[in-house]
Amino acid sequence: MAYPETSEPDLEERELELAMREAELNRREAALRRTELGDDGPALIPGRHDELEVELTQRIAMLERREKELLRTVEAVDAQRQRLEDVRADYEARRDTLALRAQEVEAERDRLREQQARLVSASLELQTRQTEAAVAAAVAAARAKPIDPIPATTDALEIPPAPPVPERPLTIDDWWAKQLGSPLEAA
Repeated sequence: MAYPETSEPDLEERELELAMREAELNRREAALRRTELGDDGPALIPGRHDELEVELTQRIAMLERREKELLRTVEAVDAQRQRLEDVRADYEARRDTLALRAQEVEAERDRLREQQARLVSASLELQTRQTEAAVAAAVAAARAKPIDPIPATTDALEIPPAPPVPERPLTIDDWWAKQLGSPLEAA
């Protein structure tokens, strides 16, 4: 008989169940042999009967230990499954909270961008008005001021004299004298 694929705890439970069935069948067989041989037949072989009892007792003890181990394993798996469910629920709650916070931050960022755009627009408009006002004032001042004719003489213009041209090229002594002053200037 083929069993469908199952997890390890299910296989262990089936093995335990099969071992228990086998032990029960062995007990029944032993009881049947005792009844058959007990009254009419020859006496049981003393060594063989004791060996079966010892073996049966050992197998029952082994099965009980295995059953306890399986129960502990099942409890551990259930506890681990519960912890996993708790962690998953916590994760989903945090994810939902983060999604809501992300939406709030996005809305706040959009609001700030819109406000910044309004401020930039108002600043440009104010700057344009100030420039227009300055240009209008300059034009009005230019219209109000009479135009001066260009002076006919160049007397009003002062042209600085050209620097004197040295008669000979400067020597190093001349340069130092210029830098430090001549002996006559020092006194």
